[in-house]
Amino acid sequence: MSDQPDNYIRIRGARTHNLKNIDVDIPHHQLTVITGVSGSGKSSLVFDTIHNEGQRRFLENLSPATRQLFSQMQPADVDQISGLPPTISVEQTQRGQSRRSTLATMTEIYDYFRLLYAQLGTVHCSQCDQPLHQQSAEQIVDLILALEDRKKVIVLSPVITAQKGDHTAVLNQITKEGFVRARIDGEIIDVTEAPNLKQTDAHSIDIVIDRIIVKEGIEARLKESVDLALKHGDGACIVSQESETGWSDRFLSTRLACGKCQLSFPDPEPRAFSFNSPYGACSHCQGLGVLEMPRESVQAQLCPACKGARINEYGRSVKLIEQSIDQVVNLSAPEALAWLNEWEKSELNSRNSKDQEIANQLLTPVRSRLEYLTEIGLNYIKLNRPAQTLSGGEHQRARLASFLGAETTGACYILDEPTAGLHANETEKLLQILRRLNQDGNTILVVEHDHDVIKASDYILDLGPQAGEQGGEVIVSGSYHEVIQDQRSFTSRALNTEYKFKSDTGSDQSEGCPELVLKGARLNNLKNLTLHVPLQKLVCVTGVSGCGKSSLILETLVPALKSALKRGESREVSRYDSLDGSEFLQQVKIIDQAPLGQSGRSNPATYCGVWDEIRKLFAKTKLSRMRGYTARRFSFNAKEGRCQNCQGQGYRRVDMQFLPPLYLPCETCKTMRFNQQTLAVKYRGNSVSDILQMSVDDAVEFFDQIPKLINILQVLKDLGLGYLALGQPSNMLSGGEAQRIKLAAELISNPTGMTLFVLDEPTRGLHQADIDRFLLVLEPLIQEGNSVLLIEHHPQVILNADWIIDLGPEGGQSGGYLLDEGTPQQIVSRKKGQTGQMLSDFISYSSHR
Repeated sequence: MSDQPDNYIRIRGARTHNLKNIDVDIPHHQLTVITGVSGSGKSSLVFDTIHNEGQRRFLENLSPATRQLFSQMQPADVDQISGLPPTISVEQTQRGQSRRSTLATMTEIYDYFRLLYAQLGTVHCSQCDQPLHQQSAEQIVDLILALEDRKKVIVLSPVITAQKGDHTAVLNQITKEGFVRARIDGEIIDVTEAPNLKQTDAHSIDIVIDRIIVKEGIEARLKESVDLALKHGDGACIVSQESETGWSDRFLSTRLACGKCQLSFPDPEPRAFSFNSPYGACSHCQGLGVLEMPRESVQAQLCPACKGARINEYGRSVKLIEQSIDQVVNLSAPEALAWLNEWEKSELNSRNSKDQEIANQLLTPVRSRLEYLTEIGLNYIKLNRPAQTLSGGEHQRARLASFLGAETTGACYILDEPTAGLHANETEKLLQILRRLNQDGNTILVVEHDHDVIKASDYILDLGPQAGEQGGEVIVSGSYHEVIQDQRSFTSRALNTEYKFKSDTGSDQSEGCPELVLKGARLNNLKNLTLHVPLQKLVCVTGVSGCGKSSLILETLVPALKSALKRGESREVSRYDSLDGSEFLQQVKIIDQAPLGQSGRSNPATYCGVWDEIRKLFAKTKLSRMRGYTARRFSFNAKEGRCQNCQGQGYRRVDMQFLPPLYLPCETCKTMRFNQQTLAVKYRGNSVSDILQMSVDDAVEFFDQIPKLINILQVLKDLGLGYLALGQPSNMLSGGEAQRIKLAAELISNPTGMTLFVLDEPTRGLHQADIDRFLLVLEPLIQEGNSVLLIEHHPQVILNADWIIDLGPEGGQSGGYLLDEGTPQQIVSRKKGQTGQMLSDFISYSSHR
């Protein structure tokens, strides 16, 4: 590898958070993995130092006003960064995601579809659904001249269409303007001999402009007749031609109008298909597709006006091969690709060269993004899926597909655990995508713990040795083979660990245990399956992305169990046939990765109850008693104690329009969150703000004489959260961190048994060394008679399960089957699904390295 400076991103003296003044060289145009235990400094280096500097350099090129805002932000604590390309951060967090955002909008696929429908779509009458076409006068003339020679044609001008009345005034006006004949209710007659029309009946009247025979030399006459027909028909005319069975009409117009329904329509434009625009959004639901429901409602109500389409009636009336845009985005990526191919073959090839040129410019970027979504493992998700419902891993991979489709070169992509949510056999697809980004001349930095990604990388940077103040150093860097030989590294030890089954017996651990039995599960892609969940055990539900794990557990079993525990009738009976075994449980706890709270005031200390105890300590200090301060004074919600400028947030948000919002330090409190009078109160030399900035590890030592606090803090530490600051705002926590804090809160409450804990990918963000600690925390729960049900992909966790439920075989409609269930030994020996094969390979590899 050349040692020229421009071949590396060179970082000198990085000291952000716990980084120990480190120097790092990261090679360009390669895949670099940054790994280490949780809290070792990975995010501090990659996001808070490298990406922070990349953002700063980008914003320096914006307007002076924007640069002034950015100058208020705290720069990364680093001496120098050189050789840094433009940075693109692809995180798992979905802060500020709009409720209107969908998979199609965030990948820009919907933008291209809007252009495609605006340019090439056919407007249909919203009342009779007939396709409407608009032509110029010249095109109408050409259309008539293209008929076979000697064909008889009548050119008419429609003036009345299916309207009640005697229409005497209209007929008189036709005569006054010099026309001799009219077609009244389908019969051509002399206008002066028109019958008296019955006023209570609906009538149609068309002026006969000309009767001609198609032949050479009639072009000038025909042009004059068509112009006259369009003039009197308000831009519309009727061309009636003779056939063997009589006369057939063709309604033609220079504007979009339905002659039958007397409705006119505007020309389609991109905003007509936008549910973010008042011009295109359904006015009933404001483009959300659902109606706002009370909080206690289980499901939002589908909008009765648009039926979930989000766009208004006009937007839905524009079609390509009888499909409106909302119907197309109701397809998955592979289905949308098939639809595009069908449209191209059945319709586009017969269009003029101009239309084909427009289509070619739009189809290429759409196809590439749809192909990337398929390749990256999101082939099972419909394009109109709300972005807020995507998991962190799905969200990150969707953004990757968008970047790949944009064909960016010369950038530095920074990814946060892109394997999150992926089954081990899907990792290779992800690596192929990352390699393609490399080949396009981009540099890839990945914060990752996955063994396959680490092994496939070009360069590894291992930070540690531990978390918090005991981390922040470069333990080892280099190739995979160099890293695994360094025994100082926890990563090296994890990579060299020989993994075995939790139990050597391989016997059916569920025999004699109470169990939940869910029959006939059929939500989404579930294939009427029956689920057995042994209780008082650690049970793992496995399978590839989109195979039905969440549909089965989170959307069917959990709601059914909650209804059963309330002894009420389930609202979700359409999703399954029956549920047995609920009498063995008293409650079910869902511990997901959703944010802890909507405001930045929520943090680990407040969520787990630590802050209540700390506030009491401050209220007991001498100064507090002298001033009459109670524990309320030290709450973020108390006006008398917090900083009034930032309302106790410590930061103020600045919206940047097309850029992510900036969070600038409060000018008054300088991120301290409280006013000066409150900060003057000290406990053992520290203010409340100082305590909030302490890590959990530091707080364990600081409060070592207060058992009530130590008991809470130790649970957080045991879950691998010792590096977190007590006051870390909830909106700055990863999904995995939020989930483990929720688990800590449940453990602190001392569950006494008969509780089912359901966790969705709880090891996300954990190093293999941290996973061992996590599994140890679960053991006491089970020993006390509780049950733990995990949706999980990590082989280390699956091998430690008492029971495995494996779904598959693929995602989407190819999934939803129960492939196998049993102990890890039984799953591996049968190898019915990809999980069995993956575990077998994992054990074999770890035992031979």
